[in-house]
Amino acid sequence: MSSNDLLSCFGSKAKETRLTSFLAYLISLDIKEINEYFNIDSIQNIIIEKKLETQRCDIIVKSIRKLIIIEAKINNKNTQDQIERQYQEFKKQYRGKIDLISLTKNTISIESKVISSKSWKGLYNQLKNAKYKNNKQKILSEEFMNHLENSGIVTKREKQVYARDVNKEPYLSLFLKTHVYLCNYNENIHKCSYFAPYFGAKISYISPGVDMGLSYIAKIYSHIQITEQKELELAIKKHIKNQKLRNYNRDIEEKFKMIIEDHNNKKVKAFTLLLLEKPRKLFNPSIKKSNLQEGHGWLSKQYYEFDEIFEAADL
Repeated sequence: MSSNDLLSCFGSKAKETRLTSFLAYLISLDIKEINEYFNIDSIQNIIIEKKLETQRCDIIVKSIRKLIIIEAKINNKNTQDQIERQYQEFKKQYRGKIDLISLTKNTISIESKVISSKSWKGLYNQLKNAKYKNNKQKILSEEFMNHLENSGIVTKREKQVYARDVNKEPYLSLFLKTHVYLCNYNENIHKCSYFAPYFGAKISYISPGVDMGLSYIAKIYSHIQITEQKELELAIKKHIKNQKLRNYNRDIEEKFKMIIEDHNNKKVKAFTLLLLEKPRKLFNPSIKKSNLQEGHGWLSKQYYEFDEIFEAADL
């Protein structure tokens, strides 16, 4: 096995415990830009993998004024419930101020005023622009950034558009009316900034006015990993409220059930929910599949640069 960074010597696949241990060590080096990102001041002590009554805390930083709890995930799983349980346990033994930080692949929407959402990409950018005091800070930070890149948690060059076949009614309504899209969990979606559905013949038949092909583009402003129907409902309802969507479909609960049932039939255990800005119809006539790939089957290619899509549209 070849390794292109220090952390990969212990395994090329990203592992949360290894990442958080290395991050804790970087925090101990008192790098100004990391301290600013996590709002840390005057470090007194750092603890990793602290065992509580019901779970473990990834990183605990004790400073003069407060306690900072960092819960890290290499994916986009919502850590809110987990962090809140940690907070309740710590309140029993620590009377000072406690900051709660969720560190995930991308910043995610959290229904809490006391939890801050941070991302590995945001941390990467802080380290990339840091003014290091010494070579130790610089070299170890570079190794950490290299591992984030090599393991796919952070990518330098991001594809612009994620495209998928949409040929069932619940997905059409949720896209056009509530500006979301749910698919099987996929770690590579974070590379993309836009989502483009390819509407199939069935959709165009049951939904007059919707043409078969790729015509709509919507900007992705967040992704959330979903494992339960309750999480899906709460995330979409909050998104609808935040985006002030007036054409909110009143039978949306039924559509939740239809989508969850569809994924359960495929024995899918985790989903990725794309939260989108307003979809815009950019291509009329719609782009046909034969211009996007060879053959007319399901989209085998799902990641595109805009130049590729413009070329497919003959623009």
